Parts: sequence; structure tokens; C-alpha cells
Amino acid sequence: MQSTELRHELFRHWPARPWVIAHRGASGLAPENTLTAFILAVEQGAHGIECDLRLTRDGHVVICHDASVQRTTNGHGLVHEHTLAELRLLDAGYTFTTDRGASYPFRGLGLRIPTFEELLAALPNHVVINAEIKSAPWDPADRQRGQAIAERVVALVRQRPDLRARLLVSSFDAAVLDTVRRLDPELAVALCTLPLAPLPEQLRGTLERGYDAFHPMDVGFDQHGAAVIAAAHEAGVPVNVWTVDVPDRAIELVALGVDGIITDYPEATRHALTRAASATATARPVTP
Repeated sequence: MQSTELRHELFRHWPARPWVIAHRGASGLAPENTLTAFILAVEQGAHGIECDLRLTRDGHVVICHDASVQRTTNGHGLVHEHTLAELRLLDAGYTFTTDRGASYPFRGLGLRIPTFEELLAALPNHVVINAEIKSAPWDPADRQRGQAIAERVVALVRQRPDLRARLLVSSFDAAVLDTVRRLDPELAVALCTLPLAPLPEQLRGTLERGYDAFHPMDVGFDQHGAAVIAAAHEAGVPVNVWTVDVPDRAIELVALGVDGIITDYPEATRHALTRAASATATARPVTP
């Protein structure tokens, strides 16, 4: 269990670390970003879920990772080109397979792209939520949609103040996080990063902008992990790493001091971390 004091009030309401956060739900076992995947993650004991927010043509916030619907549904085109009613006609379980296409067990079962509000209604109150706002900084129109999502999320939190103890808003686009901060300075935000620069440089953006959590990809931790985690913790910032689907790797990262593991397989990850913690406790010498 991590003992570092985290500066944002949000994390005092979260479970004890390390956190197991289900990436798009239990997306290794059920179609990603569907209510089925999120509910399965909760049933498997995930501390929290990670989801991706996009905007429909008629202004609804929906849960979908890609800009296009083609990879995960039987539809075509971009999310923002569809109305919510049009998206509801798509089969969000259509392409899911765990056997390289030999079978598609979720086709025709009625899985749909959910709205953010539908997800919130489906989750128990103890489950923490990492909502990632999708926004491409190089695309002015997409960035504008990201800003609109930020505004809608903040408005929703104002209607539901209970979300403050559960919700962490993340994005790869710092401008979106700055908008969230401007509209609601008390809402926790996290910067997601890609390994386009060394890990210490990725952390610098989080610390310089005063963000509340750091969400890097699992690249560079064997070389820089200990120092980067120490620097983040010195600032009271947790480090949540994505996407870690090998349980032994999750154990290694937690041993380095990582606070949260974002994974497609929450149950396997949770069991591995529990076993590792028990083994460590058993091996610890008893002092007089």
C-alpha cells in the first residue's frame, strides 16, 4: 500500500492504493466502453473505470474511444457526424472477439454506445471514474468539441456534487484540462501522455501546470520510473500507468511506487497485486 500524501482532496475519498482502474471497462473480456464492460469491471472488483468522452452532432456526450465508429460497431463515419439517435442504432458489440474472429459472442445482444450520464447511472457510488476527454490539439474543430465536452462535464458536476469525490477528468490536450480548471478549479484533472519525450519531460508538464495526476504510457519506467514517481509523489501527484495487461508487469510497476494500474483485465490484475502484497507481508521480518 502506498503511503505518499496526495494533495488533491479527491484521492482521500478513493480506496487504498494501488488502484486497479478498468480501461474502457473490462475491455479484454467484453466490448470496450459499453455498459456491459463497465458493469463487468465492477463485478470483478475494479476500484474504478476509465472511459472516453466524445461529442455527437447534436451535442450529447457519449462514451467512445475512436473518432470513428467503424472499429467497434457495425457502422461507419465519425462520432461527431452522427446524432445520438443514429448512434443508438449501431451494435457496439459487433466487432468484439477474443479468438481472432472465430466468433463474435456479443453481436446482436443489444449493446449500444452509452452516454456519459447513462454510465454514471449504471455505476455504484463507490466506483471511481476516470473520464478522458478526447481532443486532438492539431485539429481546431476537434479541440472545439473537446472544449464543449469539458463544459458539459463541469455542468453535470454542478448538478451532481457527489461526483466530486469520484471523478477525475483526464485528457491528452492540456487546453481542455485548463478549461476544466477555469470553469471549476476544485475538479481534479490528469494529463495523459505518449512516449514522444523521455518520461521525466512528460511529467514536467503535469508539475508545471499544477495538474492533480499523471497518466503516462508504460514506456520508460525501467529506466526513469523510480525517479519520476519520486518527483511526482514529492508534489503530491499520483502516477497512474496505462495500459498494463500483464499481471507480472503490474506487480513490477507497483513495486516501483506506481499508484494506479489502468488495465483491460481488472480481475487478473487485482488478484496478482493482492497475491504480491500478501507475499511481501509474509516475507517481511518481524522486529522485536
